[in-house]
Amino acid sequence: MSFMMFFFLMLATVVMATVYGSAILNGTWPFEGMQLADTGIFGDSWGAFTSIFSALGFCGVLWTIKLQRDATKQIELDSRKRDKSEQIRDFENSFFNMLNILQTIIKDMRVGDDGKKINKEGRSVFTYYYSRFKNECIKKEPIEIIAFLDKADFSLKKEMEMLSRFYGYYFRGRSGNLSHYYRFIYNMFKFIHESTLNNSEKKKYANILRAQISNYELLMLCYNGNTRHGLKFKEYFNEYAVFDNLPVDKLVSDVHVLFYDKKAWGENEDALSIFRQALNKGLE
Repeated sequence: MSFMMFFFLMLATVVMATVYGSAILNGTWPFEGMQLADTGIFGDSWGAFTSIFSALGFCGVLWTIKLQRDATKQIELDSRKRDKSEQIRDFENSFFNMLNILQTIIKDMRVGDDGKKINKEGRSVFTYYYSRFKNECIKKEPIEIIAFLDKADFSLKKEMEMLSRFYGYYFRGRSGNLSHYYRFIYNMFKFIHESTLNNSEKKKYANILRAQISNYELLMLCYNGNTRHGLKFKEYFNEYAVFDNLPVDKLVSDVHVLFYDKKAWGENEDALSIFRQALNKGLE
């Protein structure tokens, strides 16, 4: 029942009551010549209409309650929307400020400022460190690729331990440029993950962060996450497919894709191809 229909019904009821009462008191048709007692008997014959009017009055009460409930629900909905909007605004302010700080941390990185011939700064520090780390790994042990691996001669656990050891050796004393960066990246993913945003919104902001990470940063994060100091990263690597754009051909060995769950690689087809080969070889 619409509000206008209810209004017209109530108006009709008032008009009919007014006309009926006037007709009784003035003795007009159909009460002409009736005594007052006779009009009472006549009125009793219309008792059904009294019930109808009572029902209409009750409907009016119900309609009023419904309007009040709808108004209350709308107020609550508007309040929740406003709170949600404020939460997202506060989150974005903090998030984009953190992105700016991350860029400052990267920009301030230096290698060789103490008079050495090599002088790297900013993102080129990651290229420099990773290239040297990869070369050191190749010198220490023969590097296999998954196409030539044999299940009987390969242990993923031992491979992970070996690379973790190599990484620890190489970056012992060289972590000054990187430790702050790793901690900050980790806390940015943690900030997103522990926010009150829903899952799709978390993935949206994680993708924005992921887009700020260069290829060589991804490679460094990949091997750092394989060490005991970087283990906590794995949750976020898997949850937000951080290695979706990592260049697999630049890994020390393509088999190192297996260091992480398939989820961490998102839609990275080169990595997914490695998982298929590993499955066929029984390496997983």
